[in-house]
Amino acid sequence: MKNDMRIGDDLIIIEEADFRGAVEAPRKVESSTFIIVEKGSSRLVLDGVEYALEAPSVVVLMHDQTFQLIEVSEDISFKAVVMSQRFVDSLFGLYHQSDKLYSMIHDNPVLDIRHDEVSFRTFYSILVNAVKSPVKAFRLESARHATLSMLYYYARRLESVEQEKTKADARYEQFCRDVRSFYKINRTLVFYAGRLGISVKYLTDLVKEKTGMTAAEYIDEQVVTECKAQLSSTDKSINQISRMMSFPSPSVFAKFFKRMTDVSPSDYRQQTR
Repeated sequence: MKNDMRIGDDLIIIEEADFRGAVEAPRKVESSTFIIVEKGSSRLVLDGVEYALEAPSVVVLMHDQTFQLIEVSEDISFKAVVMSQRFVDSLFGLYHQSDKLYSMIHDNPVLDIRHDEVSFRTFYSILVNAVKSPVKAFRLESARHATLSMLYYYARRLESVEQEKTKADARYEQFCRDVRSFYKINRTLVFYAGRLGISVKYLTDLVKEKTGMTAAEYIDEQVVTECKAQLSSTDKSINQISRMMSFPSPSVFAKFFKRMTDVSPSDYRQQTR
């Protein structure tokens, strides 16, 4: 990697990486990353939600999210901006409406940019110029403002997409957000239907139409995906993971995991390390 394409450990720009054909176990995202997919396609699961990407598109991975690559085309081409937690904290900790910005990006990590590719290329070029600037004194601050501008533009595009969604789409996406927020402590359909103000039957039919799974199956998939990520990319014990996911005992957790994956938690950890 070229030295002029990074600012210490705060910001790294990657323009060449080989992920063709990559399929991985679920992992925890270590560094927040802004990705512009220029060519090819991919399928990924982020926080239990599957996304199908077709270039051109943008993906934003936030620190500690659960991420899994399912499929990557042979012609994939992308640019990535990898940000340290310190750099991200400086973006979302100092600026106006940063909480809203963070939430919007976290809940909407994938954006089709077929009708706005030029704008994102322009923002990216500005960032690259800031990172490669020979004026070292203001390089990090310039990169910070360029990155924040790119993220705010991303959020603005999201708002225009939101306005085009149907009521059913909005309810389904709110259900997905609620599951991501509460699945570690509550997995009952009554709870999620109540938050949406709809019946359990309507919720089940809605999720079935969108995903092919029942609402209960959808929740179980999110739970097992998080368990897989904890087993494959952390050193937490099985007992700790069981408690974190609110299982009544490690044995109940083990039975659930075996039912969902056909292997025990310990065997899965050994296979993915």
